[in-house]
Amino acid sequence: MQRIFYLVQKEFRQIFRDRAMIGILFVMPLIQITLLGYAITTDVKNVDIVFADLDRTPMSRAFLQRFGHTPYFHPVGVEDDERALPSWLDHGRARLAVVVPTHFQRDIVLGRRPQLQVLVDGIDGNTAGVSLGYLTRIAQQYQSDIIAHDPSLGLRLRDIRLTETETRFLFNPMMESKAYVVPGIVALILLIITVFLTSMGIVREKEIGTLEQLTVTPIRASQLILGKVIPFSILGFVEITVAMGFIYLIFGIAVEGSVLLLFAESAVFVLTTLGVGIFISTISETQQQALFVGWFFMIFAILLSGFFIPIANMPDAVQYLTYLNPLRYFLVILREIYLKGTPLSLLLPETLAMMAFGIGVFGLAVLRYRNVLR
Repeated sequence: MQRIFYLVQKEFRQIFRDRAMIGILFVMPLIQITLLGYAITTDVKNVDIVFADLDRTPMSRAFLQRFGHTPYFHPVGVEDDERALPSWLDHGRARLAVVVPTHFQRDIVLGRRPQLQVLVDGIDGNTAGVSLGYLTRIAQQYQSDIIAHDPSLGLRLRDIRLTETETRFLFNPMMESKAYVVPGIVALILLIITVFLTSMGIVREKEIGTLEQLTVTPIRASQLILGKVIPFSILGFVEITVAMGFIYLIFGIAVEGSVLLLFAESAVFVLTTLGVGIFISTISETQQQALFVGWFFMIFAILLSGFFIPIANMPDAVQYLTYLNPLRYFLVILREIYLKGTPLSLLLPETLAMMAFGIGVFGLAVLRYRNVLR
């Protein structure tokens, strides 16, 4: 243990000797959490919308005014002729166009159902679908308000039965995408720090020749591996703690579940990332090679983790490939603990899968690392 302790001391001195490393460990997480937390969002807001009011009545104007009182739409113009609307979408000046037909007010007064024409820019399918949902909700709310508050229009209120629904969203009541995205950034930071530092730190020892010097000392291979792994494990947990503090201070998102469980699950994930880092170091001769191989692995891990694209939307063959990705399981665990306070009993499938992957890749990495030392 004393030999391992001296190796750990050596590693920490070598890590913190580089001033740039301080920025990587403490400044980079703050920048990543802030930028990614605000930039990566699935919320659809401020959608440019243009109108053609063919009715020009108080009720049609009141209906269109509602789009200016919501953060989801940004009215950019009103046309007198509906034939001018496609050019707004063609030139990218608007994403939606709404045509209010003639006799809009008359049809409402007579109890008929006026039909709106909506033109949508469908390049971004997600934005188009969500925007249509917002528009439909505004139209339904407008109709409900007329029926409830304007009996003078001649509608037979006794013959109208409205069914009202009340929806409550659990765990994320404000439906903010940052509450879903930001906890996942913790996993990305932990992945980047542990894989890069482990792989490049060991390869740096090769380049400067100190790794060969260590092999001729009385230190056993297992002690040398532990002396290399323990510092990066500690730094990983420091990164998690720092990231959780930044998330709470910047976004006000606290851990709903057990913090101890979160750290325990993080330890299992660190086992996998350290194993990957050691394996990369065994197949790389220079830090540049380790950088490229590590970057390739992280691109694969991030894209196939469900962070950006839901796994259910991927092709079947790719979905099977994601089972080999430890980040997939850790993202689920993080969000479950962070947002729902899920106990370990309900996270066992993901935990066991991540643990199996971690033991396998770490064992393979250690075996290859020992061969390199011989």
